[in-house]
Amino acid sequence: MKKLLLAALALSISAGAHAEVTLCPLFSDNMVFQQNTLAPVWGKAAPGATVSVTPSWSRKTITAIAGADGRWKVTVATPKGSFRKYTLTISDGTPVVLHNVAVGEVWLASGQSNMERTFGHPRFPEFYKDDIAASAEWADIRMLTVSRATGMVERDFFQAVGGGWELSSPETLPHFSTAAWYFARRLMQELKVPVGILHTSWGGTVIEAWMGRESLADYPEMAIQLDLVKVMPDDEQARNAAFSRHMESYLEMVGKKDPGLAGSEAVWAQTGFDDGGWKPITLPCLVQKVWPGTNGIFWFRREIDIPEGWAGHDLTLSLGPVDDFDETYWNGVQVGSGRIYSEPRKYTVPADLVREGRAVICIRNVDDHGNGGLYGDAALMYLEGPGGQKLPLDGEWKVELSCDFKGMPKYTVREPNLATVLYNAMLRPLAPFAIKGAIWYQGESNADRAFRYRDLMASMILGWRSLWGYDFPFYITQLAGFRQVSGVPGEDTWAELRESQTVAVQSVVKAGMACIIDIGEADDIHPVNKYDVGYRLARLALANDYGRKVVCNGPRMASFKILEGSIAVRFSDLAGGLKVRPSGSYAELRYGKAGMDSELVRKAEAGELCGFQIAGPDRVWHWADAKISGDEVIVSSPEVRHPVAVRYAWSVNPVCNLFNSEGLPAWPFRTDSWPGITD
Repeated sequence: MKKLLLAALALSISAGAHAEVTLCPLFSDNMVFQQNTLAPVWGKAAPGATVSVTPSWSRKTITAIAGADGRWKVTVATPKGSFRKYTLTISDGTPVVLHNVAVGEVWLASGQSNMERTFGHPRFPEFYKDDIAASAEWADIRMLTVSRATGMVERDFFQAVGGGWELSSPETLPHFSTAAWYFARRLMQELKVPVGILHTSWGGTVIEAWMGRESLADYPEMAIQLDLVKVMPDDEQARNAAFSRHMESYLEMVGKKDPGLAGSEAVWAQTGFDDGGWKPITLPCLVQKVWPGTNGIFWFRREIDIPEGWAGHDLTLSLGPVDDFDETYWNGVQVGSGRIYSEPRKYTVPADLVREGRAVICIRNVDDHGNGGLYGDAALMYLEGPGGQKLPLDGEWKVELSCDFKGMPKYTVREPNLATVLYNAMLRPLAPFAIKGAIWYQGESNADRAFRYRDLMASMILGWRSLWGYDFPFYITQLAGFRQVSGVPGEDTWAELRESQTVAVQSVVKAGMACIIDIGEADDIHPVNKYDVGYRLARLALANDYGRKVVCNGPRMASFKILEGSIAVRFSDLAGGLKVRPSGSYAELRYGKAGMDSELVRKAEAGELCGFQIAGPDRVWHWADAKISGDEVIVSSPEVRHPVAVRYAWSVNPVCNLFNSEGLPAWPFRTDSWPGITD
């Protein structure tokens, strides 16, 4: 099956007068057009060339003239969606035919790792084995996954996993966003048309990386990052060269301060050096097990006894891989060095250095990013003498940190957590491809700045809509529960982030939120249940954009009233009424093994309404008694005689169990506006 030339290379090459036109991966076999719209189609050709575009559904040819830069664009009217297979012919004299083209619904899916997580993740194949096995039956769920990239300027090219659009099948599902696939499947079940997903995500990323420069211009805290991105070269090789020069300069400066060196002499490698104050370490081992989260210069020492008959012979010193750089010494004399972290080190100890008695092996290890140390197979650590005899070197060594790289230059070559860099490289190139709307799952990486997120989220939505030129629907996923259950009510950054998500979607039109507070996992920030994520997002689209009579929200606080000794909270989105629903068999995953011993969890699983906190004028929070009364919950506590505020599900992993009759969880909320941790 034909795949067109990928844009990262092809768009940098001028097309010949009679060469095939060049298209980005958006326009490939198996692509999906948004139905009933005017869909842009674009690419490159020779400057001045006439380009024709002919869809088989109308057989009407639209033409455009390539500009001086070779760029051209046309608009194609698409029909009503169906499962018919079409072709799209694009030609500047040499035709390119796209096969198996579909017309249906197209959605953009983005975020960090919980949206990025594919069916190929180790936990997922067993959990979703039935759906994976049957996935070819849903071949008209088609997904284009943008390859990871960072950009310092706005780009109009990108690369795609698999080269372009892929059909749902057991072979391709390891590339597919799990949450987005379930979203698409629910839409396809209901709408009876193909569904295409443009998937562009990167795990562990902050929202600012997905925002354009204009959207961040009013945020003073972003000025330094925006200035940095502005001066960095967009070409990755040039960025790498600049960073390497910067790093070399830094390492040279730090190296001059290394107490293990005195000029050209490695004093810590000498035989008479006293290492009595050094830390013990069992090699092979990552040095971060001794100094967590630290990069720097580490020295390893070990004394050995030279076996009888080895003196005066060349020896082979094998260490396995050393991350990142090393200089290795024998009795204070350097015998080797390496700079490739994955390359096993094997050095020759010259015969004239090998004498009877004790010898000292010393390794100066420069770890400039990530993890470091000697991390390979223990069998790779040995000293080999005459006749192939080997002396194992794994086991007990001593280690010392000589320089801490606290001021080390940040690796910016492919750093995704810089303002605008993912917007530039992974979002901007997708516009103005016609989409129906967008779904989003991100926020974990912004929890330390949760209050600011409400403004950033709204600004990002408006910025994306401005890029596309219309107000498409935008649905986000509220963060699930994570970490151990807390027995103490009070403040929490994740609760504040969830509140900011709520505020953001309520501040812009055609936006909504899927609450998944009930399907998190205490021990995994990536809960395995992506089925409910996709289906709850699909409920929002079906109800708001496709006219289906579907309940799409769980109970939401509508108002509250302070009574004598209690607070009455009224809810909307009741469906058939408010319900208490324990987690049942899912409880241990949700709350963790330790959490199952919590009194709160025991109450919640026994059917008692849980998750409410109440406070008086002293602003001290207490767990509350709560009872359902029609469309209200009455909240009180014997410890709070004059309550003034109530909160629900206000914790990183709240014990909460209020639902509506459709099985959708109540949204976390608070009635107070007291300053939080991140204000």
